[in-house]
Amino acid sequence: MADDGIQLINLAEGFWCYTDDEATARFGYREIFEDDSYCFDLSQAPVVVDVGAGIGLFSLFVKRRYPQARVIAFEPVPGNVRLLRRNLALHGFADDVVVRQSCMGAQPAAAAGFTHVPRLAGNSTLHPEELVAQQRLMARHVGEEKAAALFATARITVEVEPFSQALGRIAPTGRIDLVKVDVEGAELDVLHGIAEDDWPRIGALLIEVGGERDAVERLLRERGLSVRSARAPYMWPELGIYNVSARR
Repeated sequence: MADDGIQLINLAEGFWCYTDDEATARFGYREIFEDDSYCFDLSQAPVVVDVGAGIGLFSLFVKRRYPQARVIAFEPVPGNVRLLRRNLALHGFADDVVVRQSCMGAQPAAAAGFTHVPRLAGNSTLHPEELVAQQRLMARHVGEEKAAALFATARITVEVEPFSQALGRIAPTGRIDLVKVDVEGAELDVLHGIAEDDWPRIGALLIEVGGERDAVERLLRERGLSVRSARAPYMWPELGIYNVSARR
């Protein structure tokens, strides 16, 4: 099925999804569903916040594992938001997940510049400097011309909301069992957007992080969480990408 480059693809027996970037979708499915890279034991009806939801694979993972979960998904890229909604509907979760088109940051902004990477949508970022090392490394593997094509970018504007400001409109009180963060270089921005009064509400976090790992881990420990890190699977080691898990 094609619709402006959108395909309905089969990722595993009984699991289909809409995507405009098949390679990234297959990578994400393997990382989330097959390797349990984002797995935590939660209550039967957890509240989960998905920051950087992409096309919805992690939100779908949570709802399939915990059907009673309340999921709140934030994603800044309009095309990804459309795919996220289509995938939730495809799997019968359209009414079970709150979707907000916005970008998590430390300070609010009605229209902030955002670098979208259409052919590698998962690399889109508020911090385009993050893309330089990625493109350079990709060129070593596939050649400079192909790497340049893959990393062609488009500038869009997005709404930026601090975490607590956004959650205040949707879930102002109560426990947040898990916050997953995958925001391509803006991890500290997300964490700095959590108000001090909200930190005790958060039971656990899963954060994909690169060069800011030490600072992220230090901040989490300062907030009273125990922290563990593991190198992200399938990522080139030179990128220094880790999955950081923290819980009370």
